[in-house]
Amino acid sequence: MSFLTRLSLKNRWATFFLAAVITVVSVLALVNLKVELMPAIEMPVTSVITVYPGATPEQVVEEVTKPVEQAVARAGDYKQINAVSSANLSMLIITYEYGVDMEAATEAISRELAGLNLPAGTQAPQLFPISLDAMPVVMLSLSGDLTGPELRNIAADNIIPRLSSIDGVFSASVTGGEEQAVLIPDIQAMIDAGVSAAQLAGILGSSQFNSLDELLSTPLGTDLLLRDLAFISLGAAPGSAVTTTNGSPSIGVMITKATEANTVEVANAVMAEIALISTNLPPGVTITPIFDQSEFIEQSIADLYREAIVGAILAVLAIFIFLRVLRASLITAISIPLSVLAGFLMMYAAGITINMLTLSAMALAVGRVVDDSIVVLEVIFRHLENGKDFKTAAIDGIKEVAAPIISATISTVVVFIPLMFVGGMVGELFTPFALTVTFALLASLIIAMTVIPAMSGFISRKEVQKEAEIESGGTWYQRAYRPSLDWALRHRAFTMITTAVLVVGSFGLVPIIGTTFLPSSSEKMLVVNLEMPLGTDLNTTAATARKVEQLIHTNLDWQTYQTTAGTAGMMGGMAAAGGDSNVAAITVVLHPDADLETQAEMLRTLTENISPDAEITVSSGIEGMAQGSGFGSGAFELTVRGSDPAEVDQAVITITDMLSGISGLINIQSAVTQVVPQPHIKLDVAAAAQYGIDPETLSGELFLLARGAVVGQVTVNDNNYDLFLSPLLAGVQSPQQMQQILVGGLHTAPLGEIATVSFVPQPVELLRVNQQPASTVSATISAKDVGAVNAKIISQLDGLNLPSGVEITIGGVYEQMTEGFSQMFLAIGAAIIIAYLVLVVTFRSFRNPFIIMLSLPVACIGALAGLLVTGNPLGISAMMGFLMLVGIVLTNAIVLITLIEHLRRSGMNPRNAILEGGHIRLRPILMTSLSTALAMLPLALGFGEGSIIAGELAIVVIGGLISSTALTLYVVPVVYSLLNRVPVKAE
Repeated sequence: MSFLTRLSLKNRWATFFLAAVITVVSVLALVNLKVELMPAIEMPVTSVITVYPGATPEQVVEEVTKPVEQAVARAGDYKQINAVSSANLSMLIITYEYGVDMEAATEAISRELAGLNLPAGTQAPQLFPISLDAMPVVMLSLSGDLTGPELRNIAADNIIPRLSSIDGVFSASVTGGEEQAVLIPDIQAMIDAGVSAAQLAGILGSSQFNSLDELLSTPLGTDLLLRDLAFISLGAAPGSAVTTTNGSPSIGVMITKATEANTVEVANAVMAEIALISTNLPPGVTITPIFDQSEFIEQSIADLYREAIVGAILAVLAIFIFLRVLRASLITAISIPLSVLAGFLMMYAAGITINMLTLSAMALAVGRVVDDSIVVLEVIFRHLENGKDFKTAAIDGIKEVAAPIISATISTVVVFIPLMFVGGMVGELFTPFALTVTFALLASLIIAMTVIPAMSGFISRKEVQKEAEIESGGTWYQRAYRPSLDWALRHRAFTMITTAVLVVGSFGLVPIIGTTFLPSSSEKMLVVNLEMPLGTDLNTTAATARKVEQLIHTNLDWQTYQTTAGTAGMMGGMAAAGGDSNVAAITVVLHPDADLETQAEMLRTLTENISPDAEITVSSGIEGMAQGSGFGSGAFELTVRGSDPAEVDQAVITITDMLSGISGLINIQSAVTQVVPQPHIKLDVAAAAQYGIDPETLSGELFLLARGAVVGQVTVNDNNYDLFLSPLLAGVQSPQQMQQILVGGLHTAPLGEIATVSFVPQPVELLRVNQQPASTVSATISAKDVGAVNAKIISQLDGLNLPSGVEITIGGVYEQMTEGFSQMFLAIGAAIIIAYLVLVVTFRSFRNPFIIMLSLPVACIGALAGLLVTGNPLGISAMMGFLMLVGIVLTNAIVLITLIEHLRRSGMNPRNAILEGGHIRLRPILMTSLSTALAMLPLALGFGEGSIIAGELAIVVIGGLISSTALTLYVVPVVYSLLNRVPVKAE
């Protein structure tokens, strides 16, 4: 590629102009890049929801869930099918491997579902894809001295339409404030009056009522009014939610973005519109931001930009320390912004977003992009010191180092190739990371070969000559290095044995360091999920949530907290299944200086005994909002399957008891089947026909009896309310009373005459995994050493005496770590082989590339020691650091061996060639290593929010560089001397 250098030197100002044009275009590309929290990941998950009115959980399993499972299985390519069957509802969650074409998978399921023959009255199965985009980008609270419905109307009329019209907004929805006029029938009075639920619904649905009194005065027959058979109240609608903010009644507004939209732009546009809306709200009504995803993203991105800039400044200072010529240092520094901006331009062309990972990659690349320029400028500088003019110095210098820097850069880039073929979340997350580093490095190579030589003409010859006179006898570090290298060459056995002991000993640090998957987010947020027994009414759930609110208000360092009773979690992807009255979610935003884990542990302790019936989990960071999305390192999941549901439940109880004794596990939950007496109706179609009752119509009435329904409307104080008829069966006291309930419209009959009715113990819901009865156990691993807790769980599971027909599958972070680490080990192994092959082609030799590769194991010494000293476990991001080291640490050895080989072929004996080559290459090796390490230091220190993932990676690279540089300067020459003892004929 020296022709590029000749071309740039011949047309220097054209080179500068082209560099300026590319810089301007790159800046425009940077401004237009999408900004996200994480790389765009297509979640390999979808769901199928089927409503079967009036069916028991067992009926749902046999008549709906199993056929739907079989249809999904026929569609193929699935990893796991989880099915939950409850009264009237079947819900399947289908998981695939990462990388599967979800659009094609969804279409295949749709085709299979279209051919199903489900029972009469069953609603058609609905597909609902699950996406990270379902997580809200902004959560708001609307509160004031108004009723819930009034606040909801303000939101519906003045807020939702304006937010929905914003470009990039996918949905704007309201939670809470939804009230209905709830009509609660007196079952015995209806039986005595001979009125059926269908007749009552028909009468109420045919009129418009302007007050509750008018409604209750509705005539139902001779001397019979509605108030004789039922009473009415205004309250939360069944299936709806009750929302409070900071303990006061409110409604919630959640905004999600379209998949292709920019998170930061959408959130900022929403907040700008909210500022305008706030000026036109009624007196006393306020909008409070609860969560704004853009704030964390912008803070993280700003931190990464700052750390990259600080790192670049430190790298330039390192160069100046060695060259002590200001212009030469500044010329080298130019390669940093040029390479980074060119990298952003290539990111834009490739459709890659700016996010925490890609910007971390660019910040890490800052240290490496300057390496090629350092080597080029140092060799030009050395030739200038020898008295050559700048063009001759540039051309001769490039001839000397072109091959090694091209080889080094290619070796650094090709190590990422195996990552492109790594599946799972690791591949999804780190492929954009690898591409970002690759783009920056390729740009840096071109800049080093063109712009840097062209700019070397601006170096002052007087400064160069002055520096040459000062360093005529070599620098102090060169004078110290040469005799120490000579000693190592005379004590080769000691050098090699000591190095081998250090390398082997470093691997002994791994059990002490511990292992994890990905570091948790530092977002100052807690998410509390509360679950009461199935069937608990919304008021009881809300009352329990208020107890948790009081603990939060009194004990935590909070900024704001919002509670939504009637829904769990914030993902929203399953909203179509309807709200559950037995669950609640509390989002707590803490003060910026609050200690996240301390606050989370305090709240867990405080809520332990809040209610004997409540299961309460406390999750920290943004992971709590996206439970099940796979991010974070704490989610432990275990599935128990078997043909006998009783054996499955017993195994789950045993496992749960075992897990409760393991330290480092919190939020332990199990899904043991709950059995409660429930009304059971077996319809006799022939008997119904004898009474003139249509079985199809009767199916809908049975759903009305079991679930209730909206049957009309009533106006109260100028507010319109839906009129909800409560389910009669919920208040039945005995089988005898259930037999007397009238059914039918034009023709009626006692239920006992057309059906067999009874109370039978029935499971509230039934779980199945991969078409077998199953149950689950989940927990959160709070210990830093996630791998050790996983190992302890596996060890104790092996010691349990479980039924022979029970099968246990472990998922969650255990599965992620097992797959992720095995994939990264394969990627690192493949990267080493590919890098070696590149060197073989470059050197046309197997021996010298082997010598160069010996710089890799010594890098492990510092990398693992760095993790130990900083208290960071070995995670996937640290493994990514090891992968980067494969390319980075080879640079020094390549540059050194190339010169030694050149000197040896010029007629020097091996020993003198090694000493002279080491003396000459010491300065660029120290410059590149120090500048790279200093550039990554701000990331390693982890002062900003954005260095969550990059911090561990930077620690590994810095530690590996230190040990590799220190030992490569001795080990590589020693091994070279062992394998190249015979002088070669001078060329």
